[in-house]
Amino acid sequence: MDLGSSIITAIFLAICIVPFILMGRSRKKRKKETLQSLSKIANQHNCNISKHEIHPNFIIGMDESKKFVFFVKKTDDKVTEQYINLAEIQSCKVKTTGRTIEHNNGTQNLINKLELSFIALDKNKKETTLELFNADTTIQLSGELQIAEQWSKQINDLIKNKS
Repeated sequence: MDLGSSIITAIFLAICIVPFILMGRSRKKRKKETLQSLSKIANQHNCNISKHEIHPNFIIGMDESKKFVFFVKKTDDKVTEQYINLAEIQSCKVKTTGRTIEHNNGTQNLINKLELSFIALDKNKKETTLELFNADTTIQLSGELQIAEQWSKQINDLIKNKS
């Protein structure tokens, strides 16, 4: 009876543990593929990714020596790939589009769209945006605002230190 209990316990543990192992492997594989897609864009512009951040919906990275920013966003039906040469950029700012809802006990601001906006040195060129969040495709924010603020600061610091 002890052998039977041990076998049943081992099978039960395997059933409980194996899904977590498979999910971890799948997550690592997706992360590697996402980083490869960003590196591929960088290589097309003779750049190397020196800093990057992976989010479930996008990846952003930069080549600090050549001053380029690269971005890949995957949605259900399409992949958006963008790159920005910071030598042509005056500044980067976080841009939010939203609405205000009034409640009985105050107001609440809702973000519908969150972007990193790049203002060009050439006043005739329109600003370039990297869409980090869109309420039409994603239900709620999950760290995008913090990522946007962090990357805006890093990019502006890199722009200021032109050499």
